[in-house]
Amino acid sequence: MNSIKRYAVLVLSFLIAGNAAFAITQKQLRHEFLILSAGDIEYRSEKPAARKKLVGQGKRAVWLAIGYIGRKSPNIEMAIASVITGVGEDAVEPLTYVLTRPDEDEAAFAAYLLGKIGSEKSAVPLMLAAKSSGERLRSVAIGALGNCGDTLAVPILIEALADTMPSVRRKAAHSLGQLKDVAAARALVPLLGDSCANIRYAASYAIASIGDSSVATLLLERFKGDSIDEIERFHIVETLGLLHSRRALPLLFELLEDPSFLDRGFACQALGHFRGNYEVANALKRSLHDASGFVRMMAGAALKSIQNG
Repeated sequence: MNSIKRYAVLVLSFLIAGNAAFAITQKQLRHEFLILSAGDIEYRSEKPAARKKLVGQGKRAVWLAIGYIGRKSPNIEMAIASVITGVGEDAVEPLTYVLTRPDEDEAAFAAYLLGKIGSEKSAVPLMLAAKSSGERLRSVAIGALGNCGDTLAVPILIEALADTMPSVRRKAAHSLGQLKDVAAARALVPLLGDSCANIRYAASYAIASIGDSSVATLLLERFKGDSIDEIERFHIVETLGLLHSRRALPLLFELLEDPSFLDRGFACQALGHFRGNYEVANALKRSLHDASGFVRMMAGAALKSIQNG
Protein backbone atom coordinates (compact mmCIF):
# COMPACT_ATOMS: atom_id res chain seq x y z
CA MET A 1 0.00 0.00 0.00
CA ASN A 2 2.85 2.34 0.87
CA SER A 3 4.45 1.77 -2.54
CA ILE A 4 1.13 2.57 -4.25
CA LYS A 5 0.90 5.80 -2.30
CA ARG A 6 4.48 6.69 -3.14
CA TYR A 7 3.80 6.00 -6.83
CA ALA A 8 0.65 8.15 -6.70
CA VAL A 9 2.60 10.99 -5.09
CA LEU A 10 5.27 10.76 -7.77
CA VAL A 11 2.68 10.84 -10.58
CA LEU A 12 0.88 13.78 -8.96
CA SER A 13 4.16 15.64 -8.53
CA PHE A 14 5.02 15.02 -12.18
CA LEU A 15 1.63 16.31 -13.34
CA ILE A 16 1.88 19.40 -11.15
CA ALA A 17 5.38 20.10 -12.45
CA GLY A 18 4.20 19.60 -16.03
CA ASN A 19 1.25 21.92 -15.57
CA ALA A 20 3.46 24.50 -13.92
CA ALA A 21 5.82 24.35 -16.87
CA PHE A 22 2.89 24.70 -19.26
CA ALA A 23 1.18 27.52 -17.42
CA ILE A 24 3.37 30.34 -18.68
CA THR A 25 1.63 33.66 -18.33
CA GLN A 26 1.32 36.12 -21.19
CA LYS A 27 3.77 38.36 -19.37
CA GLN A 28 6.30 35.53 -19.21
CA LEU A 29 5.78 34.80 -22.91
CA ARG A 30 6.53 38.43 -23.77
CA HIS A 31 9.61 38.30 -21.56
CA GLU A 32 10.95 35.22 -23.37
CA PHE A 33 10.25 36.82 -26.74
CA LEU A 34 12.09 39.99 -25.74
CA ILE A 35 15.11 37.86 -24.79
CA LEU A 36 14.92 36.04 -28.14
CA SER A 37 14.70 39.29 -30.09
CA ALA A 38 17.28 41.20 -28.05
CA GLY A 39 20.29 42.46 -29.93
CA ASP A 40 22.49 42.68 -26.82
CA ILE A 41 25.35 40.18 -26.63
CA GLU A 42 24.63 39.55 -22.95
CA TYR A 43 21.38 37.75 -23.86
CA ARG A 44 22.94 35.47 -26.47
CA SER A 45 23.37 32.50 -24.13
CA GLU A 46 19.74 32.79 -22.98
CA LYS A 47 18.22 32.73 -26.46
CA PRO A 48 18.11 28.92 -27.03
CA ALA A 49 16.21 28.41 -23.76
CA ALA A 50 13.84 31.28 -24.57
CA ARG A 51 13.09 29.82 -28.00
CA LYS A 52 12.48 26.37 -26.52
CA LYS A 53 9.98 27.79 -24.04
CA LEU A 54 8.18 29.77 -26.72
CA VAL A 55 8.00 26.90 -29.20
CA GLY A 56 6.65 24.70 -26.43
CA GLN A 57 3.67 27.02 -26.13
CA GLY A 58 2.60 26.39 -29.71
CA LYS A 59 -0.12 28.70 -31.04
CA ARG A 60 0.03 30.93 -27.98
CA ALA A 61 3.59 31.86 -28.88
CA VAL A 62 2.68 32.20 -32.56
CA TRP A 63 -0.06 34.72 -31.82
CA LEU A 64 2.33 36.62 -29.58
CA ALA A 65 5.02 36.65 -32.28
CA ILE A 66 2.52 37.74 -34.93
CA GLY A 67 1.70 40.74 -32.77
CA TYR A 68 5.24 41.98 -33.39
CA ILE A 69 5.01 41.75 -37.20
CA GLY A 70 5.45 45.20 -38.64
CA ARG A 71 8.17 46.27 -36.24
CA LYS A 72 11.06 47.48 -38.37
CA SER A 73 13.77 45.49 -36.60
CA PRO A 74 15.84 42.63 -38.08
CA ASN A 75 16.23 41.09 -34.62
CA ILE A 76 12.48 41.01 -34.09
CA GLU A 77 11.89 39.55 -37.55
CA MET A 78 14.45 36.81 -36.88
CA ALA A 79 12.80 36.05 -33.54
CA ILE A 80 9.36 35.82 -35.16
CA ALA A 81 10.71 33.48 -37.84
CA SER A 82 12.49 31.37 -35.23
CA VAL A 83 9.32 30.87 -33.19
CA ILE A 84 7.05 30.21 -36.16
CA THR A 85 9.36 27.74 -37.91
CA GLY A 86 9.83 25.97 -34.60
CA VAL A 87 6.08 25.59 -34.08
CA GLY A 88 5.54 24.52 -37.69
CA GLU A 89 2.13 23.60 -39.12
CA ASP A 90 0.21 24.97 -36.14
CA ALA A 91 1.37 28.42 -37.23
CA VAL A 92 -0.27 28.19 -40.67
CA GLU A 93 -3.76 29.24 -39.60
CA PRO A 94 -2.65 32.34 -37.64
CA LEU A 95 -0.39 33.41 -40.50
CA THR A 96 -3.26 33.27 -43.00
CA TYR A 97 -4.89 36.15 -41.11
CA VAL A 98 -1.77 38.25 -41.58
CA LEU A 99 -1.92 37.58 -45.34
CA THR A 100 -5.12 39.64 -45.47
CA ARG A 101 -3.63 42.69 -43.79
CA PRO A 102 -3.68 45.89 -45.85
CA ASP A 103 0.01 46.49 -45.12
CA GLU A 104 1.72 44.65 -48.00
CA ASP A 105 5.06 44.33 -46.21
CA GLU A 106 3.39 42.53 -43.30
CA ALA A 107 1.41 40.25 -45.62
CA ALA A 108 4.57 39.48 -47.61
CA PHE A 109 6.44 38.57 -44.43
CA ALA A 110 3.62 36.17 -43.54
CA ALA A 111 3.89 34.60 -47.02
CA TYR A 112 7.64 34.22 -46.53
CA LEU A 113 7.05 32.47 -43.19
CA LEU A 114 4.46 30.13 -44.71
CA GLY A 115 7.09 29.15 -47.24
CA LYS A 116 9.62 28.53 -44.48
CA ILE A 117 7.17 26.19 -42.75
CA GLY A 118 6.94 24.29 -46.04
CA SER A 119 3.65 22.53 -45.38
CA GLU A 120 0.98 21.61 -47.93
CA LYS A 121 -1.44 23.41 -45.59
CA SER A 122 0.30 26.62 -46.59
CA ALA A 123 -0.36 26.10 -50.30
CA VAL A 124 -3.96 27.35 -50.56
CA PRO A 125 -3.44 30.69 -48.77
CA LEU A 126 -0.23 31.20 -50.74
CA MET A 127 -2.00 30.47 -54.04
CA LEU A 128 -4.53 33.18 -53.18
CA ALA A 129 -1.71 35.58 -52.27
CA ALA A 130 0.01 34.74 -55.58
CA LYS A 131 -2.91 36.42 -57.34
CA SER A 132 -2.44 39.66 -55.40
CA SER A 133 -2.15 42.95 -57.28
CA GLY A 134 0.58 43.90 -54.82
CA GLU A 135 3.91 43.18 -56.49
CA ARG A 136 5.86 42.39 -53.32
CA LEU A 137 3.23 40.03 -51.90
CA ARG A 138 2.79 38.31 -55.26
CA SER A 139 6.53 37.80 -55.64
CA VAL A 140 7.05 36.38 -52.15
CA ALA A 141 4.01 34.08 -52.39
CA ILE A 142 5.16 32.69 -55.75
CA GLY A 143 8.60 32.01 -54.29
CA ALA A 144 7.14 30.35 -51.19
CA LEU A 145 4.89 27.94 -53.11
CA GLY A 146 7.81 25.81 -54.20
CA ASN A 147 8.46 24.77 -50.60
CA CYS A 148 4.90 23.54 -50.02
CA GLY A 149 5.04 20.43 -52.20
CA ASP A 150 1.52 20.89 -53.61
CA THR A 151 1.41 20.45 -57.38
CA LEU A 152 -2.01 22.14 -57.47
CA ALA A 153 0.05 25.34 -57.52
CA VAL A 154 1.64 24.44 -60.88
CA PRO A 155 -0.94 26.22 -63.13
CA ILE A 156 -0.60 29.41 -61.08
CA LEU A 157 3.19 29.20 -61.27
CA ILE A 158 3.12 28.59 -65.04
CA GLU A 159 0.91 31.63 -65.43
CA ALA A 160 3.40 33.63 -63.34
CA LEU A 161 6.15 32.84 -65.86
CA ALA A 162 4.63 35.61 -67.98
CA ASP A 163 4.45 38.16 -65.16
CA THR A 164 5.76 41.65 -65.89
CA MET A 165 7.95 41.54 -62.78
CA PRO A 166 11.31 39.81 -63.29
CA SER A 167 11.41 38.68 -59.64
CA VAL A 168 8.06 36.90 -60.06
CA ARG A 169 9.19 35.12 -63.24
CA ARG A 170 12.44 34.03 -61.59
CA LYS A 171 10.72 32.76 -58.45
CA ALA A 172 8.04 31.00 -60.47
CA ALA A 173 10.74 29.14 -62.39
CA HIS A 174 12.52 28.21 -59.18
CA SER A 175 9.30 27.00 -57.51
CA LEU A 176 8.40 24.88 -60.54
CA GLY A 177 11.82 23.28 -60.33
CA GLN A 178 11.18 22.45 -56.69
CA LEU A 179 7.77 20.90 -57.40
CA LYS A 180 9.26 18.78 -60.24
CA ASP A 181 6.01 18.58 -62.19
CA VAL A 182 6.67 17.29 -65.72
CA ALA A 183 3.92 19.50 -67.16
CA ALA A 184 5.97 22.58 -66.26
CA ALA A 185 9.16 21.71 -68.14
CA ARG A 186 7.93 22.79 -71.57
CA ALA A 187 6.47 26.01 -70.18
CA LEU A 188 9.92 26.93 -68.86
CA VAL A 189 11.71 26.63 -72.22
CA PRO A 190 10.80 30.12 -73.53
CA LEU A 191 12.40 31.67 -70.44
CA LEU A 192 15.80 30.53 -71.67
CA GLY A 193 15.59 33.58 -73.89
CA ASP A 194 14.33 35.97 -71.20
CA SER A 195 15.84 39.46 -71.08
CA CYS A 196 16.96 38.88 -67.46
CA ALA A 197 20.03 36.68 -66.88
CA ASN A 198 18.84 35.44 -63.47
CA ILE A 199 15.60 34.21 -65.02
CA ARG A 200 17.41 32.37 -67.81
CA TYR A 201 19.59 30.51 -65.30
CA ALA A 202 16.59 29.80 -63.03
CA ALA A 203 14.67 28.31 -65.97
CA SER A 204 17.63 26.19 -67.04
CA TYR A 205 18.16 24.69 -63.60
CA ALA A 206 14.42 24.23 -63.09
CA ILE A 207 14.13 22.23 -66.33
CA ALA A 208 17.09 20.12 -65.24
CA SER A 209 15.59 19.63 -61.78
CA ILE A 210 12.32 18.41 -63.27
CA GLY A 211 14.37 16.03 -65.39
CA ASP A 212 11.90 15.53 -68.23
CA SER A 213 14.21 14.16 -70.93
CA SER A 214 11.49 14.55 -73.59
CA VAL A 215 11.96 18.32 -73.39
CA ALA A 216 15.34 17.81 -75.07
CA THR A 217 13.55 17.41 -78.39
CA LEU A 218 11.87 20.78 -77.96
CA LEU A 219 15.20 22.38 -77.04
CA LEU A 220 16.90 20.92 -80.10
CA GLU A 221 14.12 22.23 -82.35
CA ARG A 222 14.34 25.66 -80.76
CA PHE A 223 18.12 25.71 -81.15
CA LYS A 224 17.80 25.19 -84.90
CA GLY A 225 15.32 28.06 -85.25
CA ASP A 226 16.28 31.41 -86.75
CA SER A 227 14.71 33.56 -84.03
CA ILE A 228 17.11 32.85 -81.15
CA ASP A 229 20.14 34.95 -80.27
CA GLU A 230 23.57 33.92 -78.96
CA ILE A 231 22.53 34.19 -75.33
CA GLU A 232 19.55 31.86 -75.75
CA ARG A 233 21.74 29.46 -77.75
CA PHE A 234 24.11 29.25 -74.79
CA HIS A 235 21.33 28.54 -72.30
CA ILE A 236 19.81 25.87 -74.53
CA VAL A 237 23.20 24.16 -74.78
CA GLU A 238 23.69 24.50 -71.03
CA THR A 239 20.26 22.97 -70.34
CA LEU A 240 20.84 20.10 -72.73
CA GLY A 241 24.00 19.35 -70.79
CA LEU A 242 22.22 19.51 -67.44
CA LEU A 243 19.57 17.12 -68.76
CA HIS A 244 22.38 14.81 -70.01
CA SER A 245 20.09 13.56 -72.74
CA ARG A 246 21.77 11.32 -75.33
CA ARG A 247 19.59 12.99 -77.98
CA ALA A 248 21.69 16.11 -77.53
CA LEU A 249 25.05 14.45 -78.18
CA PRO A 250 25.05 14.79 -82.01
CA LEU A 251 24.46 18.55 -81.70
CA LEU A 252 27.08 18.97 -78.98
CA PHE A 253 29.68 17.04 -80.98
CA GLU A 254 28.83 19.17 -84.02
CA LEU A 255 29.33 22.35 -81.98
CA LEU A 256 32.84 21.24 -81.06
CA GLU A 257 33.70 21.92 -84.72
CA ASP A 258 31.80 25.23 -84.91
CA PRO A 259 33.71 28.32 -86.13
CA SER A 260 32.64 30.19 -82.99
CA PHE A 261 35.04 29.53 -80.09
CA LEU A 262 32.17 30.37 -77.70
CA ASP A 263 29.98 27.63 -79.14
CA ARG A 264 32.88 25.17 -78.94
CA GLY A 265 33.62 26.14 -75.36
CA PHE A 266 30.02 25.97 -74.15
CA ALA A 267 29.59 22.62 -75.90
CA CYS A 268 32.56 21.38 -73.82
CA GLN A 269 30.88 22.66 -70.68
CA ALA A 270 27.64 20.83 -71.55
CA LEU A 271 29.50 17.60 -72.31
CA GLY A 272 31.01 17.75 -68.84
CA HIS A 273 27.68 16.47 -67.50
CA PHE A 274 27.86 13.21 -69.51
CA ARG A 275 29.76 10.95 -67.14
CA GLY A 276 30.70 7.40 -68.07
CA ASN A 277 30.64 8.03 -71.82
CA TYR A 278 33.94 7.24 -73.57
CA GLU A 279 32.87 8.99 -76.78
CA VAL A 280 32.34 12.20 -74.80
CA ALA A 281 35.64 11.83 -72.96
CA ASN A 282 37.56 11.33 -76.22
CA ALA A 283 35.90 14.35 -77.84
CA LEU A 284 36.84 16.51 -74.86
CA LYS A 285 40.42 15.25 -74.97
CA ARG A 286 40.65 16.36 -78.59
CA SER A 287 39.36 19.77 -77.56
CA LEU A 288 42.31 20.12 -75.20
CA HIS A 289 44.31 20.91 -78.36
CA ASP A 290 41.85 23.53 -79.66
CA ALA A 291 43.32 26.77 -81.03
CA SER A 292 41.28 28.77 -78.49
CA GLY A 293 42.48 29.03 -74.91
CA PHE A 294 38.87 29.42 -73.79
CA VAL A 295 37.90 26.12 -75.39
CA ARG A 296 40.94 24.35 -73.91
CA MET A 297 40.03 25.68 -70.47
CA MET A 298 36.39 24.53 -70.78
CA ALA A 299 37.45 21.12 -72.09
CA GLY A 300 39.83 20.67 -69.15
CA ALA A 301 37.17 21.64 -66.64
CA ALA A 302 34.66 19.28 -68.29
CA LEU A 303 37.08 16.35 -68.19
CA LYS A 304 37.79 17.04 -64.53
CA SER A 305 34.05 17.10 -63.84
CA ILE A 306 33.64 13.74 -65.55
CA GLN A 307 36.54 12.21 -63.62
CA ASN A 308 35.42 13.56 -60.25
CA GLY A 309 31.84 12.50 -60.84
